[in-house]
Amino acid sequence: MIKVLVVDDEPTVRGLVRDVLEMDDYEVVEAADGPGALAAVAEHNPKLLVLDIMMPGMSGLDVLRELRKNHPGTALPIILLTAAADDDTTWAGWTSGASVFLPKPFDPTHLLDWVERLIAQVDDAAAPAVPAARPAADDELQESSGVLPRDS
Repeated sequence: MIKVLVVDDEPTVRGLVRDVLEMDDYEVVEAADGPGALAAVAEHNPKLLVLDIMMPGMSGLDVLRELRKNHPGTALPIILLTAAADDDTTWAGWTSGASVFLPKPFDPTHLLDWVERLIAQVDDAAAPAVPAARPAADDELQESSGVLPRDS
């Protein structure tokens, strides 16, 4: 089962997101604040994070920056789900490393669509590369095709 961390200071929002994700067979871990989010990432190693921006103390943007700074190159997708949909906040989210920005109120189908897309991208990136066939040497190609090299 794929584990998703949901971080929001509002229990009703966490509950709604949890219900939407669990109906689609995701395992949900919750945190109510920034420090709890960082601890949950370390403890549970989720495959995706749904993160509110406006939280008391440590904001979601602070959490996002901390995760990207301390875990550079990790493929942890982060969806910012927030009522702070102004241009400055959106830009701050993108430049801090958010994968997707979804304004509240959100469409549950839209959220699920993004969760599925982002997890698929992580899975594709983590899949081992299929080794390419060894290119044939010129003389092997000529022998197999029955064509002999031209005299120059």
